[in-house]
Amino acid sequence: MGRGVVQVEGNELFLQTHDIKLDDPERRVRPSGHRRALVHDHQDGLTINYNGDYPGGVKIKGTTICDTIRLQGMRNVFDTDSVAHIITALKRQIDALESRIETLERR
Repeated sequence: MGRGVVQVEGNELFLQTHDIKLDDPERRVRPSGHRRALVHDHQDGLTINYNGDYPGGVKIKGTTICDTIRLQGMRNVFDTDSVAHIITALKRQIDALESRIETLERR
C-alpha cells in the first residue's frame, strides 16, 4: 500500500457520528465550506451531499437499484411523490390524449 492509504478490513465498520466528510482541497471549486458526504440527519434518515455541500452534485455510475423513488414537490401536481405513481398518471394522460387525437382525425 502506498503512502496516505488507510485499509480497513472486517465484517462491519461501525462509526458513531452524524457526519462523514470527504474532502480533497485540490478538487474544490469553492475554497471553503463543509464537505458532508453522508449525514445521519435529524429525521433519522441518511442524506447524501447534505445541504448541497458538493457543488458538482452526486453521480451514481453503473446499475442503480432502488425499491422506491420519491420526488419532493411533486405531490402538489400529481397528489403523490412516488415516481411509479407519477409515471402511471402520465401514461393515462398520454393514452387519453392519443384517443382524443384519433377521434379528431376521424372527423
